[in-house]
Amino acid sequence: MANLNGIFDRSSQGKRTQPVSVDVERGQIRFFSKSIGETNPIHFNQAKAIEAGYPDVVAPITFPIAILLTANELIKEAGGIPGMGMINCDFRRLLHGSERYDYQGLIYAGDQVQVVTEVAGFDDKKGGSMELAYLKYNISHEVRGPLVTVTSTAIHRLG
Repeated sequence: MANLNGIFDRSSQGKRTQPVSVDVERGQIRFFSKSIGETNPIHFNQAKAIEAGYPDVVAPITFPIAILLTANELIKEAGGIPGMGMINCDFRRLLHGSERYDYQGLIYAGDQVQVVTEVAGFDDKKGGSMELAYLKYNISHEVRGPLVTVTSTAIHRLG
């Protein structure tokens, strides 16, 4: 059943942001790794990462969230509308539904990655009292290709 009283702008389905370049900095990875309690030295010690066969410090698996936040800020600074803005959400009624990370490659210090956000679709639940929006964030590297796809679900509680 379609929800005619929803808040999300369903005409935004299929819209994408232009690619945004984000520089991945070693200090940013080290800070993030230590703040989440990471103990593997490949995430904060360049010499240990290289010794383990990596080109530089390796971003931990939850690091893409920092990349997405940076990309959103860069989009705003350039006068654009970042992901959540494309779907017209009401942050007073917004709930975080889920987030999924699908990895195709690792992210290293010194990388410059591109981020593209896509409005993947919408759905209704609970007889129309909740509406869901699905966003996809694709993080890729110019040479190594796709690195991470983040799929996020945002929920408006209606009524």
